[in-house]
Amino acid sequence: MADAAEAQREDPGALNFLACVSDEVTRETVNRVVSHLGPLRAKVRSGDLASAQRAIDAAAPPDLMLLDISSNDDPITALEDLLQLCPRSTQVLVIGSVNDVSLYRALMSLGVVDYLVKPVSGDVLHDALAAVIDHRSSESSAVAPRIQAHAFIGARGGIGTTTITAAVAWYFVNEFHQRAALVDLDLQFGTLALSLDLEPGRGLREALEHPERIDDMLLASAMASAGDRLKVLASEEALDEGFNLRPDSLEPLFNALSNDFDQLVIDLPRRLDDCGRYLVGNADQLILVTDMSLPGLRDTLRLIDLAKRVGTRTPPLVVASQVGAPHRGEISQREFERGLGAQLDHMISFDAKAAVAMAHEGKALPAAARGSKAAEEILQLAQRLSGREASGKKRARGLPLLGRLWK
Repeated sequence: MADAAEAQREDPGALNFLACVSDEVTRETVNRVVSHLGPLRAKVRSGDLASAQRAIDAAAPPDLMLLDISSNDDPITALEDLLQLCPRSTQVLVIGSVNDVSLYRALMSLGVVDYLVKPVSGDVLHDALAAVIDHRSSESSAVAPRIQAHAFIGARGGIGTTTITAAVAWYFVNEFHQRAALVDLDLQFGTLALSLDLEPGRGLREALEHPERIDDMLLASAMASAGDRLKVLASEEALDEGFNLRPDSLEPLFNALSNDFDQLVIDLPRRLDDCGRYLVGNADQLILVTDMSLPGLRDTLRLIDLAKRVGTRTPPLVVASQVGAPHRGEISQREFERGLGAQLDHMISFDAKAAVAMAHEGKALPAAARGSKAAEEILQLAQRLSGREASGKKRARGLPLLGRLWK
């Protein structure tokens, strides 16, 4: 039987729905129920959790999944692995053949919305799916748009990652009239505030170590101002102090920032801790900045491999920085892309005059050298991240896009 919701696929408000069910009787029930629910872009497939994992499209992940665990020997572990491929907003219903309280509790601890025991009637399945869809609709109408988080990380040091990060945030504010928060998560050696001639505020470390204390007063003390709509969260912690930053502290911080900002731009340290790895997997967009040297290629591939293993929301963008710099030991673009196995998404030219102007004025690159080639190239990246441009530069020579390799 074909997907039940084929007629609803063109509805722009439709949810992406994926069902993988092992037995034909339940699968027919799912198709029949889905045909009366909507709007859904539904894929109803035969199979277990492994089949569902193969069916997930990284470019359009499911908003709602119905998964059959009846044929899995270790459904909890398999489900944990599968959920790494989906954004946190994906909601999951599970069906199985075992009526067991401990299994139910284990599923709920993973964030599963409901567990239905076979045989599943059409009425029960309809009510369970309708409850989730209705809840999502009420949430989307009541909650303001979520802040967009863009995480930048350099494959090598000293290649201008912080410069690009600050410039992108500057464009969000001054070109697209949005509100942006810049966050430097290198609490000891970060240079984001320094590059903008700002004194780091006090409070970022406390917010990350004690998320329960986050309030407007703490954020106000932690933020330095780079303009009316551009704020910087940075720190300069003592080198002889240790501290423990927990990934679960990031969401309360970002939720608080979402009240006042549209865009969150994060500068990640190359030495990734648990928070850094969490953001690699959970940022709306991960941007890998590299030079076109052999070490840059090696470490870009390592970061791409990490992104695959932790599971990113979308394939990372790869941005070549300081292109043409005589001191970087570049290989050719053709050689670099051949080693990468994909084309570069964006290229930022080396511009010594713009770098000098930026350092002397203590401003973001486009503010100090607006007409420079590098500024124009970073503008293209900012347009892409803000959704104002469907893609980056023109592609050539038939090399695959990284997104295709991601699947």
